[in-house]
Amino acid sequence: MRFVDRVCVRGSMLALIAATCAHCGAVKGASGGSGASDIADIDFGDAGDDGIGADSGSAPPPSGNGSNDGGDATVFAGGGKDQCSQATLIPLSGANPRVDLPSTTVGATHDVDAPCAAEQGPDIFYRFAVSKRAFIYADTFGATWDTVLFLLSDSCVPIPTTMSGGATCSDDGCGTKQSQLVALVEPGYYKLGLAGRGSATGAATIHFEWALAGSGNVAQLPKMNSVQVGTTFGSGGNIDGISGDCLAAAAENSYWWARCPSDPAQTLNASTCAGGTTWESVLETQIPRSAPAKPSAYTCNVNGCGLQSTLTTSIPAGAGLGVLSIDGQGGNDVGPYTMTVTYTP
Repeated sequence: MRFVDRVCVRGSMLALIAATCAHCGAVKGASGGSGASDIADIDFGDAGDDGIGADSGSAPPPSGNGSNDGGDATVFAGGGKDQCSQATLIPLSGANPRVDLPSTTVGATHDVDAPCAAEQGPDIFYRFAVSKRAFIYADTFGATWDTVLFLLSDSCVPIPTTMSGGATCSDDGCGTKQSQLVALVEPGYYKLGLAGRGSATGAATIHFEWALAGSGNVAQLPKMNSVQVGTTFGSGGNIDGISGDCLAAAAENSYWWARCPSDPAQTLNASTCAGGTTWESVLETQIPRSAPAKPSAYTCNVNGCGLQSTLTTSIPAGAGLGVLSIDGQGGNDVGPYTMTVTYTP
């Protein structure tokens, strides 16, 4: 089946909204769609609403600018706990792909040794759950002291690096004294620790973001122009719950990036139009910091050039996570591909 060229844009990266994308028909989960199953497919819930952690109790509600107006992240003022075993649950949901966590280690004690920094000071801990394979990102940029961020299992054991180029423990991120963590995680519960190097202690806002990861291979996307060659495989995808806009239902490969505070805004251009892809491809991006100030947290393109796709999206200036995925329109649309990626300016 062929479809007209179209680009579909979602106002909130994971939220299902009863709206219509121009030239694309109703959003999956809107009136007339299978909304209940869609929400179950994409939900990043707190305890009790995602089928993972119904026994952990509910988290306090987010505070501050909970509506994310003006591009602000949801602010969760719950505060981290001094003991890892008592970590504060972060209330994640499909409606808030980025959460700011005002935190302080002042008055805390030392509980768990982070594997990437010696002579650690006091630490505090948060807990979160994901119901699908996902990229998790956190940073402390803006703090004025030497911070350490580290990822732990739900049993408070530090987790080794989960993907090439990632960091599950970060001392000096982007050449600063602050931290930047990015990891690939499978469904389940995790802990996030904030500590200081040596005797360092203080207040910091943890900027926490996430995006769904493809069901197949993942790789770090270079900051320079590149040609990505690979193969998608398998009978089902992991991003289906949000990719219904462009009728993507196949297995996906994902390319991630983590920008630094000094990085400028850019336009990302991706295309499978130059050959090397013989099946009906779909290109998708998730950029948590783009939501909700403008409708580009999730963007997709199908049939941008015949059966292939071409996608253009904006990367905001500064630090944050982004994901580019190559998908297939039908469940059997998998195989070898060639994808060109360029940046402007």
